[in-house]
Parts: sequence; structure tokens; C-alpha cells
Amino acid sequence: MMGQLLAQLAVQPGDCVAVVGAGGKTTLCWRLVQELAQCGARAVFTTTTKIRQPSPGVFDRLVVAQGIEQVMGLGCLGLPDQWRTACVAASVEGAPDDRPVAESYMPAAHTKLSGFTGQQICELRDAISNTQSPISLIVEADGARGLLLKAPAENEPVIPACTTLVCVVASLEALGRPLDERTAHRPERIAALTGAQMGQPITAQLLASLLAHPLGGLKGIPPDARKVAVLMQRAETTPHPAAAGVAHALVERGFDQAIVISPRAEDALSLISTDGS
Repeated sequence: MMGQLLAQLAVQPGDCVAVVGAGGKTTLCWRLVQELAQCGARAVFTTTTKIRQPSPGVFDRLVVAQGIEQVMGLGCLGLPDQWRTACVAASVEGAPDDRPVAESYMPAAHTKLSGFTGQQICELRDAISNTQSPISLIVEADGARGLLLKAPAENEPVIPACTTLVCVVASLEALGRPLDERTAHRPERIAALTGAQMGQPITAQLLASLLAHPLGGLKGIPPDARKVAVLMQRAETTPHPAAAGVAHALVERGFDQAIVISPRAEDALSLISTDGS
């Protein structure tokens, strides 16, 4: 039976899902991996930027190797009967730090793992497509320093060309907070893209303008990939009053779909889903 998020996002085994934006990327990636495993599918979690190292036992396999040939050469991804979930990275960033990250939904340590280039991710997808059963790739393709919103820099996000679905994440908890460095990653760039003023309260209109901007949420998305805006609430069971309006505005302005979810609620509660139909 397909999980709720998988059904909402129409994720199929073998898809390459890139998650960008801010305010819950790792949480969304982890929920997707969990649902795929619960449905009997297999999933590889990786990154084109940096991620926290998962705690021991969180994934069936944790592979750190510099190149895709080395990853596959270790044998673990070529033996699908022996694993269901895997986390794959290219290297450990800096000194290891095994202290747990208290605020992380996915159990993780402070140790940072560096990922692969977009081309390498596509090489990995090609390699695992030759295994005995379809394997989905879940790629954290952006960084936001744990903040609620972001505007990408010139070299961001790093979305692999083979991506089939891009989830653009933002947190509804940003609404009403000031547009500054406490809430947003690169707030000056957000102001420039949306015409907002630094320090002003973040409005639903500002949020929709940022996510729908070609140099904001829609930046770098491969032309054949589906585009879904994922508006996050931590664990609430009722949608934010502005959620439906933002979701509909995003579909009108270029997204194929917009959903509002509480990923930390039981069953990753989905509150709103719209595709413009």
C-alpha cells in the first residue's frame, strides 16, 4: 500500500526526487525514504551539497566513497535483497562529531557529509537502474543553514539533470516573522527578488512571489521534471490560515502541484493538496 506522501507526490519506484529550498528538506527526504521502505520499495538518500550524518542504524547501509564506481564497487548497492534504505555520500566534511543533533527529525550526528555532483548522481541512477528491482533516489539538492526560507545563490541549487520530481520546500512558520537572517538564508536576495523591504513581516504574497520566481524557488529545475511546492508545518493538524491561498497562487504561477504537510505529525499528515484542476 502506497504511503500518504508518496501518493500525494505520485512518487514511483525508480524516480529521482530532488528536494530544494528551506524549512524541512531533510525531514521531507527522511519521510519519503521511510514510506518507500514501508511500501516494500528501496531508496537511496544522497546529496549534491552537505547533509548531517545519519545516526547508526537509521539506514540499512551508510556508504562514504569518492566516486560512483567506488560506491557500486563496494557491492552493497548491487545486492538489493540485503538492504532497503541506504545513505550515500562522497566524503566526511571536517572532523567527525558523533554528538546527536537534538532538533533533527531524522536521527543524525553533527558530522557533515559532502555529496556528489549532479552528473555523478545521474551516473548513480544509471548504475542502480541495472539492479534487480527499481531503486528511488532522494537527493537533498540545496542548503539553507536550518532556516525557514531561502533564495538560491548563483551556483544553487544543484539539481541533477536526471531528476524526475523537484520538491521546493518552504516553512509556513516564516509567515509573520521579520525578513532577516534569523528567519531566512540570504534575506537580502529574497528582498531583491520580491521587492520586499528588509525587516518587514513575511507575508503570504512575499512567500508565493519567492517560490514562484525563476531565480527563486523555480531556479535550476530540469525542463522535464515535475515541480511541486511543499509548504511545511511541523506537526499541526490544521492548516495555517494562509496555506490554501499560497498553495493556489503557486499552482497559478508555474508549479504543477502544491501541498501543505505536517511531516512530524503521525503519518506525515497532508493538509492541503492542489494541482489546479
